[in-house]
Amino acid sequence: MPLVAIRPTAVQGWVKDLHVKGLTPRTIETIYVIFSSIMRGAVRDGMIRRSPCVDIRLPEADKTTIRLLSPAEVIALYRAMRPEFAPLVLLGAAAGLRQGEALGLTVDRVDFQEEMLRVDRQIVVIDRRPVLAPPKTRASVRDVPMPAVLADALAKHIDRRKPKDALFRTSRGNLIRRDYFNADVLKPAILAAEVPADMTFHDLRHTFASTALAEGVPVSEVSRWLGHESITTTVDLYGHLVPEASQRARTAMNKAFSKGIQAL
Repeated sequence: MPLVAIRPTAVQGWVKDLHVKGLTPRTIETIYVIFSSIMRGAVRDGMIRRSPCVDIRLPEADKTTIRLLSPAEVIALYRAMRPEFAPLVLLGAAAGLRQGEALGLTVDRVDFQEEMLRVDRQIVVIDRRPVLAPPKTRASVRDVPMPAVLADALAKHIDRRKPKDALFRTSRGNLIRRDYFNADVLKPAILAAEVPADMTFHDLRHTFASTALAEGVPVSEVSRWLGHESITTTVDLYGHLVPEASQRARTAMNKAFSKGIQAL
């Protein structure tokens, strides 16, 4: 359509069609934001007088489902994985890495002396080929503590596989696409381990966050290790998973004020 012919009703109809086609609300929002920015550019350049992106209703995003694995389930999944990929389970559950970050981890980003992981790259697909690329946000670039159980698994993996850069590659030496990993590696292990059949790699990240918070790690630290841009994101996702925080708040307030009130 010519730019001048696009009206808000057409944009609203287009958004509705995207939803009918099965795109998720978050994907539709991403597409719409890009389209809206193009329309604003057209206004600035004098190609149209006003943007047609006015009062457009987007489908509401479903609330993120938080599925947590028990330590026993994490261990069962780790043992069910093909040995050359097993440490990926711990990179999710014990370090909170996103799937693309875990698949893109390289030898020089593992600091055994400082017990830290440097996360500054991820696997993305360009022209159907997986490549190493920077994370999508500045907050995603971070250093993450490496617990001993993960350090031991990575050390054994490096000793056996002798990787020169990326820790994990296919049998042909290629970087790993997420769709291949999910279908050919993770799914068979999920079925063999008898963990929830619909779990995803991201559930390992949820497990890391909830476990850290339950053990008393400050939410600010957990947020930084997860690479969230805002601590609000972390609180919204995981705050309700730490019921003992309410009791800690009550204890703190009672300690601060009870003696003074009783003295009145």
